[in-house]
Amino acid sequence: MAKVYVVTAPETIRGIYRTWAECEAKVKGVRGARYQAVASEELAEAMLRGEGTALTRGLWAFVDGNHLGGVGVVIVQKVDDEETVLEQGGFTVVEVLAGAGIRELASTKAINAALGRLRNILSELAALYLALTLSPEGATVTIVHDYEGVGAWMEGRWKTKDATVAALVDACRALVTRRRLTAAYRHQRGHQSAWAGRDDFAHYNGKADALAAEAGERFW
Repeated sequence: MAKVYVVTAPETIRGIYRTWAECEAKVKGVRGARYQAVASEELAEAMLRGEGTALTRGLWAFVDGNHLGGVGVVIVQKVDDEETVLEQGGFTVVEVLAGAGIRELASTKAINAALGRLRNILSELAALYLALTLSPEGATVTIVHDYEGVGAWMEGRWKTKDATVAALVDACRALVTRRRLTAAYRHQRGHQSAWAGRDDFAHYNGKADALAAEAGERFW
């Protein structure tokens, strides 16, 4: 369905608007207005009910990387109505990949060269590698990623034309097998914020992004 705009406050203008022009006309100049674009009318209705988008039960790994070589991972366990952050941190691609045993990325020099060529792609896949390393052995985990290639390569929907990308994807697949993980993949559009209501996926993706940004600054 097409994108819509939801306004959750104040009460006088709460509702769903089909276009930005309609939404802007309602919120412009209104103090305390809370509004945002969402992907579907169903999500907008849930936000108006105060529900938003919440994590369901299970293990979730939010991953992100940037062109500076920063990697961010947040691993969340949802049991009943309680969420627990099991692991979180920001690292550099060198910290994640050095010593990983990947021939194409066997040295700091090789990793830096790959980063210069592949930029954020290397960091995104390094974040996946780290999440698969940190997830409890034997677990069923959903990897939430904002770079579509993470899931597309792991599920075989995209071909790995670059040798370094292919080697890193193969290493991630080997981790899944070796650590007896059952992994699923969910694409989350990056740089979203939950301005008008609850969106756990945007929230944790934002945390992973922030951790990657901090690590990227440290990398240089």
